[in-house]
Amino acid sequence: MASVKRKTFVAREDLIKRLSEVAKQRGFSLYDTVNEVFEVTLQAEGMGVNLRRVVEERGFVKAAKEAGFMLGLESLWYETAELAYEKAKGKALKSWFEAGVWLAKRYVTGETENPFAAFKRDLEAFTWNAHEFTIEKMEKEVSVRIISPRFPESYTFLLVSFLEGALETFGYKVANKEIGRGTIRLEAVGKEPHVQG
Repeated sequence: MASVKRKTFVAREDLIKRLSEVAKQRGFSLYDTVNEVFEVTLQAEGMGVNLRRVVEERGFVKAAKEAGFMLGLESLWYETAELAYEKAKGKALKSWFEAGVWLAKRYVTGETENPFAAFKRDLEAFTWNAHEFTIEKMEKEVSVRIISPRFPESYTFLLVSFLEGALETFGYKVANKEIGRGTIRLEAVGKEPHVQG
């Protein structure tokens, strides 16, 4: 096999140091690791893929998994929600409310510096089935706006119950809500006894 020429390049010292540590942990040389980075970058570029976006999306999936989310067929999810809502509406609403409480507590009791901001970021990222999903937090108010033409009425109301449970855990009470099939608008007010910032 013909020898491959080597070329020196310049990079930030802190990045080279960290990459060298990664290479050592993996049992590779820095040379091999740098070449792997170049190869993967060029492969992604050749496929028309933004490597940074791939890493971000992988981070979303990892965060979703750690938060207790799972992937499933959207149509099946809606159908299951519809069945639960039709057969045991009160129990279904209660279950979704409690799930919202559970998820919010996970952020409140975690090691996150700003639990509400982390909750907002993750929920907006995980809810990719919604056409529009925004949560805005003012000083003592939270506004939630969700639009998705694909949401059936049952899923819309169950999601509202989930959000109410989460918001209450963060110290907010829903004061105004407008709900229609695939459309949610919530205005919550209150103090934040558990969370600052």
